[in-house]
Amino acid sequence: MATESPFAQLGLVEWQETFDSRCALADFQAFEANVTIQTGHMPGLKNAVPALDELEAALQPWGADREQENRCMQLLLADQGKRLLQLNALYGLHSAVINEAWISTTLPPSFQWIPALTTGWNQSAHTNAPRAGLWWNTEADAAESEAALNGAIDERGVPAASTHRAIAQLEKFQRRFPNDPHRVLVAYIKGMAFATRWTGRPGYDRQLDEWLALYKVISRLMVNTELPDHQLDWVDALSNWERVACDGKQSRINLIEQQGMPADVLSQFLPWWTGSQLPCSTLDSYEVALPPAYASLWKNEPVAQEVETPAATPSVTSFTEIDPAPYAAAYTCLLHEVKAGDTLWNISKRYPGTTPEWIAEINEITDYIRIGEVLCIPIQP
Repeated sequence: MATESPFAQLGLVEWQETFDSRCALADFQAFEANVTIQTGHMPGLKNAVPALDELEAALQPWGADREQENRCMQLLLADQGKRLLQLNALYGLHSAVINEAWISTTLPPSFQWIPALTTGWNQSAHTNAPRAGLWWNTEADAAESEAALNGAIDERGVPAASTHRAIAQLEKFQRRFPNDPHRVLVAYIKGMAFATRWTGRPGYDRQLDEWLALYKVISRLMVNTELPDHQLDWVDALSNWERVACDGKQSRINLIEQQGMPADVLSQFLPWWTGSQLPCSTLDSYEVALPPAYASLWKNEPVAQEVETPAATPSVTSFTEIDPAPYAAAYTCLLHEVKAGDTLWNISKRYPGTTPEWIAEINEITDYIRIGEVLCIPIQP
């Protein structure tokens, strides 16, 4: 059963194109110019591999289709494992932020591979969904957590802030589905309404099946294979980049048209800047560093005239400085699979304290229910 989703996950072909494009962006190209990624040999398996966590165990049915799993493996291991090695190298750019964040959560570790499947570890990712940031955060989630999102600044472009908000969202879904980590993952990608109707088994949505199979393969390869830790390599590469500053305000149009700064480079290195003018106090709070070639273009930028711009909230640059948004769990989900003869009325009678209207609202039902759908039955704490 195919289902349209504004947050649709990528199929294998689309993911390959997205990831290869990510590897061509300026920050990774600058990294590769200084660090040699050993792509001439196939990564070997570790002698001892970690046990499956709860999410990986729940994803095992998506490995039953051997042909599909082989396609996923070939996608990553082609050219002596080139994409797997690139994926691992890009993970090194954000691993410190993610590892620090994961210390304070009970989420299974394999949830940390979501950015590999959605954005290719791209902090400047942006879609028409509208989602943005390293973790593909929604606008609604950003607004709920009071992130700066005002036309000039979009804090979803800050990796630490994006990671924090993703964990908060995943933990919210975990409270809804405490024993279904794969349903938590699907809720994050496809939305709560889809996740509650989803059967939780292969065969409901072909593209989702493909995406979950790729997720399963990536999560295992990232921990089962002998891959170098590139975190310190990124530290060394970034130490050669130059911190940029300004006086007054920076103008996007001047940087692009007068100084020759490519627009995509601005988006990649300042993914949180979405306006036309940037106050220097805001720039300083983000501590932006650019590779020397781009830093030289930036330093030649003339000071722009003062103009009225939307108020910009200085960014938080580390995970530990972010105050988590309060969240009170109003209910958890008891999952009910619709059988022949079920109606919202007789389902509500089986679960005291619920009403047909409430079940319809929670599951975003506007017409009728279908046999095989899985409904969230709200249970008060």
